[in-house]
Amino acid sequence: MIKNISSWAEQIIIAVILVTIIEMILPKGNSKKYIKTILGVFILYTIISPAIKFITGSSPQIDYSDYEKYFGTNEITASVEVPSLEDTYKVELEKQIKTDIEKLGYNAYNIKTDMNLKEGIINKISLTISKEKKDENSISVSINKIEIGNEDLEKKSDTKEIKEIKQKLSDDYGVNYENITINSK
Repeated sequence: MIKNISSWAEQIIIAVILVTIIEMILPKGNSKKYIKTILGVFILYTIISPAIKFITGSSPQIDYSDYEKYFGTNEITASVEVPSLEDTYKVELEKQIKTDIEKLGYNAYNIKTDMNLKEGIINKISLTISKEKKDENSISVSINKIEIGNEDLEKKSDTKEIKEIKQKLSDDYGVNYENITINSK
């Protein structure tokens, strides 16, 4: 009996440590609350599974036998094009950056990221921002000012606002400040 309780406590401790590590590596964003909910259910399952086993006499089982009945075949057909995990992560990251910029009162366009998913780092971020309010039914055309003979244009355009946005992106996403390029409309 003591051995079972000890094993149960070990499982709970391992689950809590695992969940804590996963929460630390999660990117900031709207999906974080959903992932935390799933992790909470995992911890709850870890806590109550021995009680279910004690009451029913067996471990809880999930029956997959009716899967084909409800969902058809259990294989993904070759005609279905599934986006890669890297592509999905990149799209979601760019959406999150756009949301963060919009919270600061700017519109964000042409967001591009360069990442190394094997190392889990973002190398570069480039985007265009504008202060104007964007009406979804209108078409916006802008003409950027062209200066001839000004080699130091990018450094000149680093206003206080752009520096603050760069610093926020650098802090939030762990990107080197110099590797963030922001153009303003």
